[in-house]
Formats: sequence, C-alpha cells, structure tokens
Amino acid sequence: MRRVATVAASLVVVMVLLALAPKSQAQIMHPITADIHHSFIVHDTTLPPGRYTFRNVQLSNQTVMRVASADGRTYTDFLVRASDDDHTPKHSELVLSRYGNKEFLTHIYERGNKTGVAVVDVSREEADLQQHGQHAATHTEEQTQ
Repeated sequence: MRRVATVAASLVVVMVLLALAPKSQAQIMHPITADIHHSFIVHDTTLPPGRYTFRNVQLSNQTVMRVASADGRTYTDFLVRASDDDHTPKHSELVLSRYGNKEFLTHIYERGNKTGVAVVDVSREEADLQQHGQHAATHTEEQTQ
C-alpha cells in the first residue's frame, strides 16, 4: 500500500510539471555542442569528460532536453524550464555549479538570447551538499561550434 501511495504521488508531481510546462517554454532552438574537460552531473547522471551535444527532445514542447556524447553511447534526458539571464551571451553557454570537485549543470543559454533553460530537477547529491551548508561556485562552458 505504501508503494502504491509513493507511485501515485510521483505521478501527480510529473502531471503538475507537465501541466505547467507550456506556460514556461524553453528557448533553446538549436543543438549546442561543447567540449567539457571534466566530469559533470546532469540530474542524477554523471557524465565523463568529452564532447557533448545538448538539444531539445522532439515532441516534448521544449520541456525535455537530451545531452549526448559525440558517439551517442552516453546520454541522459532531463526536464527544463525557461530561465532569463542577466546578459545576452555572445556564445552559447552551459552554466555549472561547482561544489569541491563535483560540477552540476544548472542552465543553458543559446548565443544571442537572454532566455534559456534551467534544469528543473536538482540531483540528490547536489541537494545533499546544499543541505549540509555547502555553497556552489558558478562558472560557464562555451559552445565549441
């Protein structure tokens, strides 16, 4: 019975996120490719250093993005929402939060557009670091193409 309640609660959360999604449409219109020279975490997936492409998942109403390695073998999908930056980037940017030697993807902005996306789900590991009072240093990675 407890498992059924947990599954039902999870479904309600997903349905609410999907219901709100059309109101907060993301603004990444083209794939963004970047060489990332360190491992990084997207939602709860750790990706090794390498060349990655970030793009919208088709038929997701721009609420789901996929990051995939150059060979396509390593990838993960993640929920996003619209996010405004305080400047218009000259190059497409990936914004990461660093806690010690761990980096978490938080935002993506496309060249020439102040409106980009924020990753909706904070990873369990990042949430744990925040609960223990750790503060992130934020930095950007620029598009390579």
